[in-house]
Amino acid sequence: MIAPESPLNEAVRLLALKRTHLLDTSPEERFDRFTRMAKLAFDVPIALVSLVDEKRQWFKSCQGLEARETPRDISFCGHAILSDRLFIVEDTHEDSRFADNPLVTGPPNIRFYAGAQLRSHEGYRLGTLCIIDTRPRSLDGDQRMLLEELARCVDEEINDFEASKSRQEQLEKTRILSALNNLTVDASAPLEQKIDMALDLGRQHLELETGIVSEITTDVYTIRWFRAPDDSPLEAGLSLPVEQTYCALMLAKGDHLAISHMGDSRYRHQSCYAQMGLESYIAAPIEFDGKLFGTLNFSSVSPRSKPFTDLDRLFIVWLAQWMAALLQQHSHEDTLRKLSENVPGMLYQYQVLQDGGSRFLYSSDGIRDIYGIPPEAVKEDAGIIFDAVHPDDLGYVNASVDRSQESLAVWESEFRVRTPDGNWIWVEGRATPERRPDDSVIWHGFLANVDEKKRSQLALAEREQLLRTLFELSPIGILLTSFKSGQNFDVNAALLEYSGYSHTEFLALNYWDVTPGDYTEQSQQAITDLKEHGRFGPVEQEFIRKDGTRFPILFQGVLVERADNEPLVWSLVEDISERRKVDRMKNEFISTVSHELRTPLTSISGSLGLIAGGVFGHLPEKVKAMVAIAARNSDQLKHLIDGLLDMEKLVFGKMELRMHSENISAIIQDSLDRTSTYAVDRQISLRFENHHPWVKAVIDARRLGQALDNLLSNAIKFSPPEAEVVILTHLHDGLFRIEVTDYGTGIPEAFRARIFEKFAQADSSDTRGRGGTGLGLAITREIMSQMGGGVGFKSTEGYGSTFWLDIKPDESDKPDESDE
Repeated sequence: MIAPESPLNEAVRLLALKRTHLLDTSPEERFDRFTRMAKLAFDVPIALVSLVDEKRQWFKSCQGLEARETPRDISFCGHAILSDRLFIVEDTHEDSRFADNPLVTGPPNIRFYAGAQLRSHEGYRLGTLCIIDTRPRSLDGDQRMLLEELARCVDEEINDFEASKSRQEQLEKTRILSALNNLTVDASAPLEQKIDMALDLGRQHLELETGIVSEITTDVYTIRWFRAPDDSPLEAGLSLPVEQTYCALMLAKGDHLAISHMGDSRYRHQSCYAQMGLESYIAAPIEFDGKLFGTLNFSSVSPRSKPFTDLDRLFIVWLAQWMAALLQQHSHEDTLRKLSENVPGMLYQYQVLQDGGSRFLYSSDGIRDIYGIPPEAVKEDAGIIFDAVHPDDLGYVNASVDRSQESLAVWESEFRVRTPDGNWIWVEGRATPERRPDDSVIWHGFLANVDEKKRSQLALAEREQLLRTLFELSPIGILLTSFKSGQNFDVNAALLEYSGYSHTEFLALNYWDVTPGDYTEQSQQAITDLKEHGRFGPVEQEFIRKDGTRFPILFQGVLVERADNEPLVWSLVEDISERRKVDRMKNEFISTVSHELRTPLTSISGSLGLIAGGVFGHLPEKVKAMVAIAARNSDQLKHLIDGLLDMEKLVFGKMELRMHSENISAIIQDSLDRTSTYAVDRQISLRFENHHPWVKAVIDARRLGQALDNLLSNAIKFSPPEAEVVILTHLHDGLFRIEVTDYGTGIPEAFRARIFEKFAQADSSDTRGRGGTGLGLAITREIMSQMGGGVGFKSTEGYGSTFWLDIKPDESDKPDESDE
């Protein structure tokens, strides 16, 4: 047996494979369907989508094989990715590379192998779509081409997923930055409140129930702050040996740690798992001043429903860095407080004389720590002190001393001074002035080294400025609003540009000032969603500009809390005027083309009908067949244009509805009569369960019939021969519902979100065989909307679908119970 070599580009190839995010994921139908096709098309017992990792080949899709992976050194696919050509072994017993391979001598007893390379969008060979047989065989040219074509289809699935994943990650990064920005809304909040906000943010983002900030001293782990469910046994100050905690695993790794399912991980035999039983855990170290303070960690007793992503890891690292900056600032402030209560850095008495000279009447030995000089050096002349002040700071330091001398106000200042080794450090001074009888002024005060504190503040301010810059430069409008009052608290430049308001003008408004009254019901639903789910949208509505005009927006938001616990709504407001304009132009174009085509098409259809009917004499059978095909196609095109024109009338409000109180059962029966011939042609039986024959509703009977015709036609079209379509009625939440149920193939999951869009078809090749324009359901939705009703569906793939129309019954014509 010969083990496969590694490609020359192995390192970048493995990176490309990792970026697909496919390794160790669950089977997916989008890949399984291709292996099923390959298995059937080539009449083989085994077909695989195989990805070649560093030490294994792992199967994303398996047909005919129970194993999910095999070692790379015995893999056939490891050989296949070494070349761009189709890799085929017609008889493994005759090939020295594989004759004694354990996959040949034992299960699955491979005798034949063919693998087509799977490539990333950059061209790296990630693995193969391969077929395997237990008997020798070969592939002809067409079969080889078919295997290559199937592999390209699998390529598209891989690369489409990777591109989508990249877009999702970018959006998630923006969301994470916005969430971290929320922590800086109120910088004056107490330390405990800031930490609680950060822990709640982490619990929400990571979907884990417990968040902890720990301190590690030597071998002891102590809980300093935590957020957990009310019944949690945790308490602040609880200490444990480090080796009994999950943090020991993180410290051993020397970096952040993420475990989505402890019981299924390589750490499952660790003693901390047996003692604590946590199934999901993610943590990052909190480090400042060159030392480890402790950890930021989040955990749950339940496994994560999905593995931690790279973005989750990035989030925990960023949040730990933010926590480190916060604790560093607090630590330095606490240290300085203790020092100032005992021995200030430099205690002094500074005097300015009448002639403008200055000196230090007294200075403590702490002057050596700051300026590197003894107290005696400044007893007669303070010039050396001012010479050490940073040139950029000297002007305002002198000005602040002059103001204090004139007003006898307390002097306070922060500035930089040069140390004896040539470095610049921040110092903070405070002194109380006293005017002497000789008209000189003496200040009694202190000067302290606050370099670490100041640099921590500047670093934190820089981080906050970065988050603020992201807020300001976002091309999408961002709005911060009070959840209770609707008052606007902050708004970015993008939204101001959309709306025409100045920043001051906008903050004087509230949510209802810029929201049309037409959207009151939608706004109330958003409030309900925020209360129940903490977020709403995205939804489309309108926004009122300063000049009173409106423009369409895509609107969504999340609920956050300010430091004072006031709930705020962080909203994204995207102007979709251009998108609407493009849609309108498209509709107008379709409408124009449809009108222009209708007259000549009617003439063509009529002429074909006359020819087919023998008006111009007997036609040869071949000609007659061709004329019949042309007539059917012209009728299909005529139906399409009629649908487009109906759609145009509905979208632009041109369709006149004749609303009257009508008996619904009669309309249903008329629709059944109209579609019965089609049902007979398709060998479908129609069954009407009429439970409410008396119900009336104020509707346009013709248009309701049109909507029901569409549902019935679709149900018949997608039912297998000799199947049944059931129509039944019932009252549901104050509405009268007409349900149409078929037992066909059902609606694919991936198609359901688009099912009511124009020209949307689940399988266009199949639909062309059955007929149809892709407009029926879109027209049905518009008709029901304009009549104040609704349309919906439910479907189980492989078992059929149920579509329904909801109508508000005419209560004024409701019969007595005795009539029922």
